[in-house]
Amino acid sequence: MVKKSGLLKTMVGIFLTIIITSGVYAQADKEYYTLKKYRKWGLVAGPALYNRAEIYRQYGDYTFENKPMLGFNAGFEYDFYPDRKWSFITGLVIALEPVYNVHYHIKIEDIYSHFEEDLIDSFTSYSMSSFSTPILIRLNIQMKEKVFISFLSGFKVKFFPPYEALLIYSISNEDNTESREIFGLNLHSHDNLFHGSFVIGSGISIAMKKVLLKTNFIYVMNFQNTFEGEYQFGNLLTSPPTRGDYELSGNYLGLVFTVSLAKRKDK
Repeated sequence: MVKKSGLLKTMVGIFLTIIITSGVYAQADKEYYTLKKYRKWGLVAGPALYNRAEIYRQYGDYTFENKPMLGFNAGFEYDFYPDRKWSFITGLVIALEPVYNVHYHIKIEDIYSHFEEDLIDSFTSYSMSSFSTPILIRLNIQMKEKVFISFLSGFKVKFFPPYEALLIYSISNEDNTESREIFGLNLHSHDNLFHGSFVIGSGISIAMKKVLLKTNFIYVMNFQNTFEGEYQFGNLLTSPPTRGDYELSGNYLGLVFTVSLAKRKDK
């Protein structure tokens, strides 16, 4: 089920895309001679910084810190009209999906007596890779003979099968005769195979002798959370149990580098 925030993002995305699309047909005849020599295909790669997860405590005193996670995208793109002011872009992008990056702190009075200080630990996990196809509208504006700035807007369809992740942390007493599970995180993605998102970004392109190098900053907003679930602290010596909900939007800020080769010259 898509939450209200996801529905709002969808509506905003559709609205912006419709506005931009209307401009495509109004100015599609604008061409740049400098860009005619480059291929429509391009290799894509770049890092991504995912938003930190949100947690909502239901009861108990304990909590933990979620930190942003780094990711990486790679694939290829197809620019239908690389030499035009307006164009459509699609392709295929592979990404490693983050699950959690948790940092927690458990007081010494809540763990076995042989521990000499508070228990501070962290865990990071990624799931399987996802496959995405962007459907973007691109506006190119020439600044200098070989320098262009661009603006992107559109959607992305991601193939990401259902996935479950379980983190359980246990501690043992000094002689290992007793063990307690003190922290747990139980997460899952949605049942649907395909996920949607809205994409917006801008960047710069530089026309070189043999390649066209594009550098774009993009922000991706998912229509539904990538992962949801619950967390628990329990079996503590003095503190009561803690339970809450965990939500990872999967939204991220990406830096995308695209390289398109120049066409072969006719002999």
